[in-house]
Amino acid sequence: MGKPLVVSAPCKVNLSLDITGVRADGYHLLRSVMQTVSLYDYLLISEGDYRGIFIECDREQLSCDTTNTAFGAASAFFQAARIENYSVRLEIIKNIPMQAGLGGGSSDAAATLIGLNRMYQTGFSLEKLCEIGLQVGADVPFCIRGGTVLCEGVGEIFTPLSPLSEESLILIAKPETGLSTVSSFRRYDRYLGEKRHPDTEALVSALEEGELLAVAGSMSNVLEQVSGLPEINRFKELMLSCGALGASMTGSGSAVIGLFNNKRAVRRAHRKLLTEAGAVFITHPTRFGARIVD
Repeated sequence: MGKPLVVSAPCKVNLSLDITGVRADGYHLLRSVMQTVSLYDYLLISEGDYRGIFIECDREQLSCDTTNTAFGAASAFFQAARIENYSVRLEIIKNIPMQAGLGGGSSDAAATLIGLNRMYQTGFSLEKLCEIGLQVGADVPFCIRGGTVLCEGVGEIFTPLSPLSEESLILIAKPETGLSTVSSFRRYDRYLGEKRHPDTEALVSALEEGELLAVAGSMSNVLEQVSGLPEINRFKELMLSCGALGASMTGSGSAVIGLFNNKRAVRRAHRKLLTEAGAVFITHPTRFGARIVD
């Protein structure tokens, strides 16, 4: 057995998240400005001992059966490549918190597709891998591409945007309590009050103009008001009091992100949140998605 192929799977955050409708099949139509950041899961991909897909993980909470997104991605890959006699072992090293809205499962799926494409030398294009990834989850195509992107539809329509300023820092704080994607969208569907939708156009314009303050002022998530978690507002207020330019819940929650342009300020917020949050990370924006670690 040779040396495992190592693939990095980056965390994603939503600078904005809006829901624009619901399809007949129940899928929500989204409009979201998404960003990859420097927090990674790692996948070690190697040939298995027997025919099939075998998954291991260093976190007991993560299912290593057919419900795992990496398993789903590998199955979809082999079907698309028309490979029947396969034997692969996927070892997942988790750093991205689960049930946080940070796309850890989607990024693991993206890394699986990138790695298997190299391992089996199938030569699938990025577009083809995104097409396969969409079968696994709405965020998988973005996690394959990465960078700063406006994602629409159910995750299949991309508009690359001007990169987030390199001087920016993104603090991620996840409460002890997680939120499942299904439950977050269900609460949104049942919510009868007025829903606060983000101004996506203003955010896109701010990115184009490189105005970090305006970017921060446009950060918003339509799912935040239905989260039901008091920690989200508390974390936001703490980040802002420490000097964050803006703060918002990311994805379906429960993690909160704060946008900073000052290292001292982000470290101060990090120290304060260490005693309150289940997990806290200082990250910076990246311009790539899942990729082979050579």
